[in-house]
Parts: sequence; C-alpha cells; structure tokens
Amino acid sequence: MGIHPRKSLGQNFLINEPILEEIAAAVVDDFAPDEIGVLEIGSGPGGLTESLARRATPIIGVEIDEELCEIARRRLQNYPDVTIIPANILDESPGRLMMEAGHIGPYVACGNLPYYITQPVIRHLLTADHPPDRIVTLVQREVAQRIAGGTGKESLLSLSVKLYGQPKLLFEVSPSMFWPIPKVHSAVVLIDRKIKNDLGIDRTEFPNFIRALQAGFAQPRKQLHNGLSGSLGVGHQEITALLTSLDVDSTLRPQHLNMSDWVKIYVALKEKYPEILMIGE
Repeated sequence: MGIHPRKSLGQNFLINEPILEEIAAAVVDDFAPDEIGVLEIGSGPGGLTESLARRATPIIGVEIDEELCEIARRRLQNYPDVTIIPANILDESPGRLMMEAGHIGPYVACGNLPYYITQPVIRHLLTADHPPDRIVTLVQREVAQRIAGGTGKESLLSLSVKLYGQPKLLFEVSPSMFWPIPKVHSAVVLIDRKIKNDLGIDRTEFPNFIRALQAGFAQPRKQLHNGLSGSLGVGHQEITALLTSLDVDSTLRPQHLNMSDWVKIYVALKEKYPEILMIGE
C-alpha cells in the first residue's frame, strides 16, 4: 500500500487477521447487524474496519491521517455503509459524528488507539453527551490491566471507568502481531457502559467523586489514612475516626478498596468536609 508509519502519531498497525476478527467479534457479535452502529477510532489502512464491515453497518471510521483515510476508502469501496472521515476524535462529539453519518440510535466504539492518547479518548467517549453502549479498544497491556482493576488491584483509572461502565480485559496481543513491531505488549479491553447508574451518586457529582479518588490515590503506597490526610489537609485522627465509623480499615492501601468502599468514603467526606471536595462547583 506504500504506507510509511508516522512515529509522531504513534502508528503501529495490527496486521494479524485472526486477531482483527476476534476484536471485531467482541465489538458487535452481541448485537443484531441492524441494531447498532460502529464508531471506529484510528481506522488506519482499514484492517479492522473491513472485519467490522462484514458483521455490521453502518461504520464510521475516524482517522487523523488523511493519507490513510484515502487508502482505507479504496480498500472499503465495496462496502457502501462505511464512511471514513479525517478528524481528531478529541475535537469531535462522538454521538454527533454518528448522527451526521445518518445513524440515529445506539452505537459502539472501538479502535487500536495510539498509546499516548488512550486515556483521553476513553474519557472523551465515556463522558460524551451521547456515549457509546460499548467500548472495545486495543491498548498497552499495563494500561488495560489498570483499566480492568479487580480485587486488590483497583486504581484511580479503573474506579473512574467504573463510574460509567464495567471494564473487562479480554485477551493479550503479542508485539509480533503489529507492523512495525512495538516495544510493549498490548491487550484488548472491553467497557460495557451502564445504562443506569446504581452507585447512589448523581452523575453531576462524578467530578467531585473523582476528586475524592484522586486524594485517596495521591500516595498509593501509603496506608489509606495517611494518603487521605495528606491530600485533603485533614488530621490523621479525624480521617482515621471517619474511616473506622464506615467499617473501612484505615491501614489498607487504596488499591485494596472496592467501589462501594469509596462511595461510603465520598458520602462521608461530602457531609463533613464539603468545601474540600468543591461540592457544587
């Protein structure tokens, strides 16, 4: 195809067809072909796009590299319901892109994301006015593990994602599956967005809840009472007493707490120290 990967854009193309098919299956196989639209981020030369096109329509591919857009359009010219547009997804409304392409209704998002924009793109999708029902993305393995979290392995990233949906690490992908071969291992992660927030926290409070998480994870290697006290500027005895009243072990490290623990802590902090979390601002 005459492609020359651009290092400045973090371009490493997934070229293993069985893996492309496996990712496409994870994106759409739970839906009927006429039930869902697909927003692909970083469509590149159209490898994953073609695997998706055999399963679902319509597909809107967003690619920042205009040369790759032309290559993908030629490759997919026999799929009339595939649209490739040159754009930076971070500058666009995901839902509006789907509507402008003629799809009004639920959609899923996917892509092989350059690793340096993984977290901004996932945040952009989850917090969109019309977010996707599902996100399936190929990211650096360590980032996928942090997104998935789990018992004793939670992170600021995993808990922030779990405000909006349920993450799951699907499978790892070897560097040899890419061209050029990257220096890191990759993994595919799936985030199913929750239709209804069941945490007892209104969506308008999510930024303040994340502020509490940031305070808790500011010093992740320290015990919880030390981290919260130092980050919030509240005395150790006060924080320890608050955690004890919630039946939360103050000597744990933040990664060992689950979402329900953090919800309890947030509610208690909101009631006792609302100004610290900037409630209502």
